[in-house]
Amino acid sequence: LIDAIAASSMGRMPEFGPLALANTAWAFATMSVRNHGPLLDAMAAPSMALISEFSSQELANTAWSVAKLRFGNVPLMDAIASAAISRLTEAN
Repeated sequence: LIDAIAASSMGRMPEFGPLALANTAWAFATMSVRNHGPLLDAMAAPSMALISEFSSQELANTAWSVAKLRFGNVPLMDAIASAAISRLTEAN
């Protein structure tokens, strides 16, 4: 079932908004599904493109998911960090 969900989701990632991207990452991380590198790779590009539109919760969920899944996509991690830092400086 997980394989079917991953396969179905991969082709639709470019259509996903921030909430769908964050929730997909969170769902796979919650289930500790680490063997779906292609799905994570497919989520990285649209996530980076839309990172400025992510809510604070979506940023947090995506950051947690990346850490939980040990997904070593440095550009994605850098984009999340940059967006989070930007939010912190805007709040002050």
